[in-house]
Amino acid sequence: MPKVKGKTQKRAPQGRRRTAPPPPQVEPSRADPASIVTGLVLVVAVIVAGAALLGGSMSKLGAGVSGAVDSTAASLGFAVQDVRIVGLQQDTCRARLVQQTAGIETGDNMFRADPHTIRRRILSSGQVTSAQVYRLWPNQILIHASPARAAAVWHDGEAWRVIDGTGQIMEGLAAQDYADLIRLSGAEAPAGVPALLRFLAEAGSVSERLSYAERVSRRRWDIRLRNGLLIRLPPDTSVARAAKELAALDGSARLTERSLARIDLRVPERTFLEPLDETDAAGVPAES
Repeated sequence: MPKVKGKTQKRAPQGRRRTAPPPPQVEPSRADPASIVTGLVLVVAVIVAGAALLGGSMSKLGAGVSGAVDSTAASLGFAVQDVRIVGLQQDTCRARLVQQTAGIETGDNMFRADPHTIRRRILSSGQVTSAQVYRLWPNQILIHASPARAAAVWHDGEAWRVIDGTGQIMEGLAAQDYADLIRLSGAEAPAGVPALLRFLAEAGSVSERLSYAERVSRRRWDIRLRNGLLIRLPPDTSVARAAKELAALDGSARLTERSLARIDLRVPERTFLEPLDETDAAGVPAES
């Protein structure tokens, strides 16, 4: 029998061998300090939560979690160690009040010391005209406050006292050094200073001719101009409305320069005038 020739297997042409790509280099991950702190806090919180669920109420759960978070933050160095106030070095009493209002004490959790919340507390106290709060990690709170300026002098029945724009008495200042400021009288007059200043700021040229202001019933003002004209204002909550009405009348009819004994702005949209030569007569309403 003839031999069966087997098929010759063709070999693939030899070319350049492909070099295998190098294995990817694995770099060790770097731990983020903030992530570590957050992780530890969460772990402790979970442990406390489990314990509370097994044998406590929801109120105890919340207290436990809060206490655990604060303790963990303190152990890691994130607790308030210093509250520094800048801008009130000359007024230690006001600085102390600002710190109390801020509501931050040594040992508090830095993560809970929200600058925006602290700033709102300080401004609501009326002790300063502006405030900026900074959280300086890991353990300091910086408060930069601007004190109010002297705005008036008030006679308290015994002596003259200097009052700032927020209605606070400025201790240690001599009233004779502020003779050009507004003179005030009446019980609890300082508390109404912010409202009085708002009125004067919006009432046109009245502030330039003001002689003094008297606090009435601890809730509103009567102001006297240098020409003798008395202007009766409404309660403090309505001074903006009164200022707008007076400015409009003064601009169109120069009302405060006329021969009048009294202008009464206490009734909304009704301005009552009392002529100078008829001080015993009833008030005459004017359109407003």
